[in-house]
Amino acid sequence: MKLIGISLALLSVCLLMGCGSGSRLEGLVPAEGVVTLNGTPVDGASVVFAPKGSTSPSSSASAQTDAEGRFQMMTLNPGDGVYPGEYYVTVTKTVIEGEAPVIDPNDKASKKAVDTRTVTECLPMVYADITTSGLDQTIAADGNKNIEFKLTGDVQLKPRKITDTVRKK
Repeated sequence: MKLIGISLALLSVCLLMGCGSGSRLEGLVPAEGVVTLNGTPVDGASVVFAPKGSTSPSSSASAQTDAEGRFQMMTLNPGDGVYPGEYYVTVTKTVIEGEAPVIDPNDKASKKAVDTRTVTECLPMVYADITTSGLDQTIAADGNKNIEFKLTGDVQLKPRKITDTVRKK
Protein backbone atom coordinates (compact mmCIF):
# COMPACT_ATOMS: atom_id res chain seq x y z
CA MET A 1 0.00 0.00 0.00
CA LYS A 2 2.84 2.35 0.89
CA LEU A 3 4.44 1.66 -2.52
CA ILE A 4 1.21 2.65 -4.32
CA GLY A 5 1.07 5.94 -2.37
CA ILE A 6 4.68 6.76 -3.24
CA SER A 7 4.07 5.89 -6.90
CA LEU A 8 1.00 8.13 -7.05
CA ALA A 9 2.90 10.99 -5.40
CA LEU A 10 5.75 10.68 -7.93
CA LEU A 11 3.27 10.52 -10.81
CA SER A 12 1.52 13.67 -9.53
CA VAL A 13 4.82 15.56 -9.29
CA CYS A 14 5.77 14.40 -12.78
CA LEU A 15 2.44 15.55 -14.22
CA LEU A 16 2.63 18.92 -12.47
CA MET A 17 6.22 19.65 -13.50
CA GLY A 18 6.18 18.03 -16.90
CA CYS A 19 8.13 14.96 -17.89
CA GLY A 20 11.03 14.48 -20.24
CA SER A 21 11.95 16.80 -23.09
CA GLY A 22 8.29 17.61 -23.71
CA SER A 23 8.25 20.04 -20.77
CA ARG A 24 6.90 23.41 -21.81
CA LEU A 25 6.36 26.69 -20.08
CA GLU A 26 2.93 28.19 -20.63
CA GLY A 27 2.69 31.52 -22.43
CA LEU A 28 5.84 31.31 -24.55
CA VAL A 29 5.64 32.68 -28.10
CA PRO A 30 8.03 32.29 -31.05
CA ALA A 31 10.97 34.67 -31.34
CA GLU A 32 13.29 34.03 -34.25
CA GLY A 33 15.29 35.90 -36.80
CA VAL A 34 18.73 36.50 -38.28
CA VAL A 35 22.02 38.10 -37.19
CA THR A 36 24.32 39.74 -39.74
CA LEU A 37 27.57 41.67 -39.42
CA ASN A 38 28.08 44.25 -42.15
CA GLY A 39 25.53 42.36 -44.27
CA THR A 40 27.07 38.89 -43.81
CA PRO A 41 25.26 36.18 -41.77
CA VAL A 42 26.98 35.37 -38.48
CA ASP A 43 27.44 31.66 -37.73
CA GLY A 44 27.85 30.55 -34.10
CA ALA A 45 26.81 33.75 -32.36
CA SER A 46 25.07 33.68 -28.98
CA VAL A 47 21.89 35.77 -28.77
CA VAL A 48 20.58 36.54 -25.28
CA PHE A 49 17.28 38.21 -24.34
CA ALA A 50 17.19 39.65 -20.78
CA PRO A 51 13.78 40.90 -19.61
CA LYS A 52 13.36 44.60 -18.86
CA GLY A 53 11.65 45.26 -15.56
CA SER A 54 9.96 42.59 -13.49
CA THR A 55 6.78 41.78 -15.36
CA SER A 56 5.36 38.37 -14.62
CA PRO A 57 5.98 35.93 -16.12
CA SER A 58 9.43 36.78 -17.44
CA SER A 59 12.60 34.87 -18.05
CA SER A 60 15.84 35.24 -19.97
CA ALA A 61 16.14 33.34 -23.23
CA SER A 62 19.01 32.44 -25.52
CA ALA A 63 19.85 31.02 -28.93
CA GLN A 64 22.78 30.10 -31.14
CA THR A 65 22.89 31.22 -34.76
CA ASP A 66 23.33 28.74 -37.61
CA ALA A 67 25.40 29.10 -40.81
CA GLU A 68 22.76 31.46 -42.28
CA GLY A 69 22.76 33.60 -39.13
CA ARG A 70 19.28 32.32 -38.19
CA PHE A 71 18.23 31.75 -34.57
CA GLN A 72 15.21 30.54 -32.59
CA MET A 73 15.04 31.72 -29.00
CA MET A 74 14.68 29.20 -26.19
CA THR A 75 13.67 29.62 -22.58
CA LEU A 76 13.58 25.98 -21.46
CA ASN A 77 13.80 23.79 -24.58
CA PRO A 78 15.32 24.48 -28.01
CA GLY A 79 13.07 26.77 -30.05
CA ASP A 80 10.31 27.03 -27.43
CA GLY A 81 10.33 30.84 -27.57
CA VAL A 82 10.06 33.65 -25.04
CA TYR A 83 7.42 35.37 -22.97
CA PRO A 84 5.87 38.42 -24.62
CA GLY A 85 7.44 41.61 -23.33
CA GLU A 86 10.40 43.95 -23.61
CA TYR A 87 13.97 42.68 -23.63
CA TYR A 88 17.53 43.90 -23.59
CA VAL A 89 19.52 41.96 -26.20
CA THR A 90 23.19 41.03 -26.48
CA VAL A 91 24.92 39.23 -29.33
CA THR A 92 28.40 37.74 -28.88
CA LYS A 93 30.69 35.31 -30.62
CA THR A 94 33.73 34.14 -28.71
CA VAL A 95 36.26 31.59 -29.92
CA ILE A 96 38.51 29.88 -27.37
CA GLU A 97 41.50 27.96 -28.68
CA GLY A 98 43.84 25.63 -26.87
CA GLU A 99 43.35 23.34 -23.91
CA ALA A 100 43.14 24.20 -20.24
CA PRO A 101 45.98 22.79 -18.16
CA VAL A 102 45.20 19.68 -16.15
CA ILE A 103 46.05 20.26 -12.53
CA ASP A 104 46.62 17.26 -10.28
CA PRO A 105 46.32 18.30 -6.62
CA ASN A 106 48.88 15.62 -5.74
CA ASP A 107 51.45 16.86 -8.27
CA LYS A 108 53.28 20.06 -7.29
CA ALA A 109 54.60 20.57 -10.84
CA SER A 110 51.11 20.50 -12.38
CA LYS A 111 49.96 23.22 -9.96
CA LYS A 112 52.39 25.54 -11.75
CA ALA A 113 50.93 24.77 -15.17
CA VAL A 114 50.24 27.84 -17.27
CA ASP A 115 46.95 28.33 -19.08
CA THR A 116 47.93 29.02 -22.69
CA ARG A 117 44.44 29.19 -24.12
CA THR A 118 43.46 32.23 -26.16
CA VAL A 119 40.14 33.98 -26.58
CA THR A 120 39.04 35.93 -29.65
CA GLU A 121 35.96 38.17 -29.78
CA CYS A 122 34.51 37.86 -33.30
CA LEU A 123 31.93 40.66 -33.07
CA PRO A 124 32.23 44.31 -32.01
CA MET A 125 32.22 44.40 -28.21
CA VAL A 126 29.50 47.07 -28.17
CA TYR A 127 26.95 44.28 -28.78
CA ALA A 128 28.10 42.26 -25.74
CA ASP A 129 26.67 44.69 -23.17
CA ILE A 130 22.97 45.46 -22.61
CA THR A 131 23.84 49.09 -21.88
CA THR A 132 25.56 49.63 -25.23
CA SER A 133 24.11 47.09 -27.68
CA GLY A 134 21.10 49.16 -28.77
CA LEU A 135 19.39 45.90 -29.74
CA ASP A 136 16.34 46.13 -27.45
CA GLN A 137 13.45 43.99 -28.64
CA THR A 138 9.71 43.95 -27.93
CA ILE A 139 7.95 40.60 -28.39
CA ALA A 140 4.21 40.85 -29.03
CA ALA A 141 1.61 38.42 -27.68
CA ASP A 142 1.73 36.45 -30.95
CA GLY A 143 5.56 36.40 -31.14
CA ASN A 144 7.94 37.62 -33.81
CA LYS A 145 9.50 35.42 -36.51
CA ASN A 146 11.18 38.26 -38.43
CA ILE A 147 13.72 39.74 -36.02
CA GLU A 148 16.76 41.25 -37.73
CA PHE A 149 19.88 42.21 -35.83
CA LYS A 150 21.98 44.07 -38.38
CA LEU A 151 25.30 44.49 -36.60
CA THR A 152 27.90 46.86 -38.02
CA GLY A 153 31.46 47.73 -37.21
CA ASP A 154 35.02 46.57 -37.39
CA VAL A 155 36.31 43.52 -35.58
CA GLN A 156 39.91 43.10 -34.54
CA LEU A 157 40.38 39.34 -34.48
CA LYS A 158 43.29 39.61 -32.07
CA PRO A 159 43.58 36.58 -29.78
CA ARG A 160 44.25 37.37 -26.11
CA LYS A 161 45.48 35.05 -23.41
CA ILE A 162 42.45 33.73 -21.60
CA THR A 163 44.06 34.74 -18.31
CA ASP A 164 43.95 38.38 -19.52
CA THR A 165 40.13 38.23 -19.64
CA VAL A 166 39.82 37.46 -15.91
CA ARG A 167 39.78 40.49 -13.63
CA LYS A 168 42.67 40.30 -11.20
CA LYS A 169 42.12 41.34 -7.60
